[in-house]
Amino acid sequence: MPYFLGIDGGGSTTRAVLITETREVLGRGEAGASNHYAVGAQVAADNCRLAAEQALADACRVAPGLTPQSITAWGFGLAGVRRESDAFIMRGRLADLVGRTPWILDTDAAAAHAGALAGQAGVILIAGTGAIALGVNRANERFYADGWGPLLGDEGSGYWIGLEALRETCRGADGRAPKSGLGSAVLTALGLPNSEALIQWVSGPEVPRDQVARLAQLVFDRALAGEAAALEIRERAALHLAQTASAVAVGMIQRHQETAPGVVEALGVPFALCGGLFEDDHFKAVTGYAIGEKMVELKRKFQPLGAWQIIKPQYDAAIGAALLAQKTVRAQRAAKK
Repeated sequence: MPYFLGIDGGGSTTRAVLITETREVLGRGEAGASNHYAVGAQVAADNCRLAAEQALADACRVAPGLTPQSITAWGFGLAGVRRESDAFIMRGRLADLVGRTPWILDTDAAAAHAGALAGQAGVILIAGTGAIALGVNRANERFYADGWGPLLGDEGSGYWIGLEALRETCRGADGRAPKSGLGSAVLTALGLPNSEALIQWVSGPEVPRDQVARLAQLVFDRALAGEAAALEIRERAALHLAQTASAVAVGMIQRHQETAPGVVEALGVPFALCGGLFEDDHFKAVTGYAIGEKMVELKRKFQPLGAWQIIKPQYDAAIGAALLAQKTVRAQRAAKK
């Protein structure tokens, strides 16, 4: 029986899954980050290995005797490999892991898209430690927005929200904004005695991105309690993410108009919201509403425009990575015929 191992790696966590050809999940594993910009190429590859080993061991509970040689193909969907130079670095590190088994390396966004939409055309918006949107049209062309990393982009992401919470703490400390319960909660969460200690904390040799990103849940909790500062940060994060999704939608619409000029056809595709931030139902609802507002604006600008409906993701990104592996094997078999 064919078995496919998919690995979804980001700036906080690496998740692996072993599935059958019929998409039955046999085992799962988890390890630390595998974005080589965050932890380095070797650590990223080591975490992929650890997550894969855990998934295989988990699968052996229901399918005894499985070994790495039982895997038909590997699929890696990793953050930080969108550019070929970055992908080249990681291919060199992953080659020893897969051996002679067929494999594919793609972005974490591509794996999330393959899983959420099961290979169909549409748009996904990912909001976790980072943030990115990816659209794939019916011609299999890709359209990206954001994903520029914490210094240049990732607006609305967990890291962005956490950083805004830190900034709000500083503004409250020096009187640029009213002192809020959010600032006190941030200091407590970080185990710091006062706001002055933040300077030393952020200036340390290694401030984990995921530690900053975890403050997003604190913001969500304070927003749910009605705190104005937290509500404002949550609202701005949702607007940033909606703008990112809208940019992809515009790119897809304009491409459709370029390839079919004069053809009146209502273009509509599904949206899927993926990533840890959307596990918070309130944030998911706020972001969904903001996307809806953006699509109303686009409908006024582009006519006709079909339904761009938000749907529930069908599979997670780890399964999506396994589906990419499955697709690779099918393409290789077809090429041999």
